[in-house]
Amino acid sequence: MILALDIETMADAARVANLPPPEAPGRLVDPAKIKAAVEAAKSKQLAQAGLSPITGRVVCVGMVYDVGDARNLSCVLPEATDANESKLLQFVFDAISNPETRLVTFNGTHFDLPFIYRRAMMLGISPKHFGAPPLTTWTKRYGNDRHIDMMTVWAGSDRVADFDNLDDVAMALLGETRAPEEYEKFPELMATQEGRDHIAAACLHHAELTYRIFERAQGCLFA
Repeated sequence: MILALDIETMADAARVANLPPPEAPGRLVDPAKIKAAVEAAKSKQLAQAGLSPITGRVVCVGMVYDVGDARNLSCVLPEATDANESKLLQFVFDAISNPETRLVTFNGTHFDLPFIYRRAMMLGISPKHFGAPPLTTWTKRYGNDRHIDMMTVWAGSDRVADFDNLDDVAMALLGETRAPEEYEKFPELMATQEGRDHIAAACLHHAELTYRIFERAQGCLFA
């Protein structure tokens, strides 16, 4: 069974609050410019915090199953709490526990899967309890029998070029790309059902693009 997977993450407000505040460049003396520089640095810090399992969390998972007719599923947290994230991660481990599952991602080796497993560690969740293998099963440098990372398959190595991201590859192969996402707005979007639906739809679309790229590449770039 093929399972295309994508996740969305965002900064954890409580953890970000404990980060040291950014400082303005020392060359600035104008108060207005100092304030603007600090605010810009805070926005950047917040965006980057969502990319680390220490300061961020998984808020949405998108999956496309190859079971007869492809089946789509997207789950987003009803509220950004540890308890809700734990349930979401358990759902993921259930989904990937089947030894017949062949996982497909785009940069899952370096981002999605390490983020999922490290968040599980931090939340005290054991993948083994759900029958899921350890992280190293999915992040082997050579071989794609269990996990096909379409970014590295497309690039041909672990070193990727500027145009080897999902947007550019999807545009080149499928003639479409992801809708622009402003990740710094995720906390605001998570506060309403409409916003959560928006995140869920975007996450599922990313998984769908990954699945379709996989379909195009199978038999050409890999067996």
